Amino acid sequence: MSNQTDAPAAPAADLSEGTRPVTNDPATQQAARDRRSRSATRLKLIRSAPAVFARQGIDGASVSDLCAAAGFTRGAFYSNFESKRELAILAFEDLATQLVDTLGTELDHWLGSGLDVEDVVTRIIEGVTDQVANVNQQALRVELSLAAFRFPEVRQQMAPIRARVYHAIEQALVRVAQTQRLEFLVSPGDVARMLLTSYSGQLADHMAMGGSGHGAQQVIPTMWLAFTRPA
Repeated sequence: MSNQTDAPAAPAADLSEGTRPVTNDPATQQAARDRRSRSATRLKLIRSAPAVFARQGIDGASVSDLCAAAGFTRGAFYSNFESKRELAILAFEDLATQLVDTLGTELDHWLGSGLDVEDVVTRIIEGVTDQVANVNQQALRVELSLAAFRFPEVRQQMAPIRARVYHAIEQALVRVAQTQRLEFLVSPGDVARMLLTSYSGQLADHMAMGGSGHGAQQVIPTMWLAFTRPA
């Protein structure tokens, strides 16, 4: 037994000693810092892009403007993205991730905060509470919807992102219905899709008339009441 125990001890010590120089190696540390810096640069470009695309469109936005909005020069774009369309899709995917994360962390708080159920559902569908961010998100969605209509490759890239958003909203609405002892008159997936597309349409209509989108969410409570009833 003692021989079997001692045998692996030496390799473990050698492994430990062997890894220390790698961890402390200046070149390795610099490479790690470079990776973190590049990731931070990439994320900043992604997060600032929706506002630029909202104002200028995907085709109209220049690489210089996209980089300036994030505080970088043109080189930052070309070292991270192959095209403006790629950046737009990644920006929409990031917005989708933020929505899913918000629902995961905030839904129980909303349900327990004393808000009316219609207000909770409105928050779910709006996705973000910042109206400016909401308008930017909608403008980007419209731009990418047109691109998906025109280009099959964009359609293919957008499909899983859209499916993820619809699924997250559906699960959140099911949770609301369960806590409020409500049942759906149609499938929860259909309710999620109708609520989101109706709100999106109202928001786009407001924006087309030069509005800020304020008031577009009024359609949400009415539709929620129309498609649910006490269990």
